[in-house]
Amino acid sequence: MNQELVLLRLKDAPTASSAGVSLERWDGTAWHSVAIDAEFAGAFTDEQDVPPGTVGHESHREEAGSETESAAAAENRGAPLEFEPGMQAVLLLPGSWVWNGLETVPRAARRQSSAVGYIVEERLAEDVEDLHFTCDPVAGDLCSIMAISQNKLDALHAQIMRLQWPVTVAIPEYRLLSALGGEHGIWLDGARAHLWQGSGIGMTVDRSLLLPIAESLFGADEETSEEIIEASAGSDESAPIAVLGPVETLEQGGLSQLGRVEAQTGQAETYLLEQYSPAATGNLLSGAYQVVLGTAEGPWWRVPAIAVAACFVAQLVFFVGAGMYYKVQAGHAEDAAQQLFQEIFPGVRPQADLRRQITGFLNQSRGGGSDFARQLQQLSSVWNGGKSSELKLQSLRFDGTRGELVLQLRAADLAQLDSVVNKLSNSQFKAELLAANELEEGVSGRIRLR
Repeated sequence: MNQELVLLRLKDAPTASSAGVSLERWDGTAWHSVAIDAEFAGAFTDEQDVPPGTVGHESHREEAGSETESAAAAENRGAPLEFEPGMQAVLLLPGSWVWNGLETVPRAARRQSSAVGYIVEERLAEDVEDLHFTCDPVAGDLCSIMAISQNKLDALHAQIMRLQWPVTVAIPEYRLLSALGGEHGIWLDGARAHLWQGSGIGMTVDRSLLLPIAESLFGADEETSEEIIEASAGSDESAPIAVLGPVETLEQGGLSQLGRVEAQTGQAETYLLEQYSPAATGNLLSGAYQVVLGTAEGPWWRVPAIAVAACFVAQLVFFVGAGMYYKVQAGHAEDAAQQLFQEIFPGVRPQADLRRQITGFLNQSRGGGSDFARQLQQLSSVWNGGKSSELKLQSLRFDGTRGELVLQLRAADLAQLDSVVNKLSNSQFKAELLAANELEEGVSGRIRLR
């Protein structure tokens, strides 16, 4: 038995006058009652189950008053239900709650509960809109269809979510026999009998009706369709029938007429649970009723959400840090630009937009911008052709109105200054030395180019 798989069973009221349900847990040897609260016990009762005008309607109204007392008494019966971390539970529902049959269903309609319902509508006693359907493929387009009241399934799903039980699979009792792997099976469970045909049909009946129902279910007759016979994997008279639970001599004799009877020893529940997989088909908690397990740390999406949030915060911190770094670098670049502007244009106050201010200076006079560019080009050619290591530009000022460029240079001697003046002079511009001052090391001179 899988130690992490817990088997629970929901039992319906034993008589029509009883209210609510009870819950049992399999411990490997026997079923034990589980304590449930009044809300769970009364969640599956519905006064509409007894139609108005029937003989039992008035008595049902009188019994409804005692429903709360019956549900409250259920709280004091049985041991509390506790789950260890990592456990997963399979809940068996009363077989009388679930209708089961075989029908051909196109692939496109299998995932649409209402579409499946309308295909088998003529075989149902309830309105399709009030039922939830599951469709499990058997062979080709042949499917095993189950139907259960939406009211009951709504109540079950709400209670599972309220109590935070790790119940992810809910199947009718007879569906547990599908663990036999396509074989016919009968589970004798006290006064009830659960039957399963390997092709995918099951039901729960009173044990007194076992033989006639088994003959109808397992005996292939002339009206049985070829598709169902093929899906049954040998549903003829020689097909083996696995019988679990204590069988009486009369029952065994009657079943042997239908096929070879293979009686399984030991506890039926333990044997079936060892063979059953929670991933098997037939889970009624599907679609909108699917239950997703959480963990001790929270739901499954908690860790990915934390990882995404951490990445977002890290990226945000990186962007903020990069923004602050580039802001500081931009401040240093702005200071350096203003210092250079004051060297080039002494006495002029730099504005916020230095680029626009310099462009304005270049356009102050007609042709001033082009003169300044050509003068700088001439200065660059002289600078690159001479000993630039001995020359140092101390200041540069351009007068756009006059088209004059005034340089303050520092040279090794006066001869070097004269050489620069001669090189700057050409057919287009004229350079002249305005002033020269001797320094402790070298000479400083002012040159005008126009």
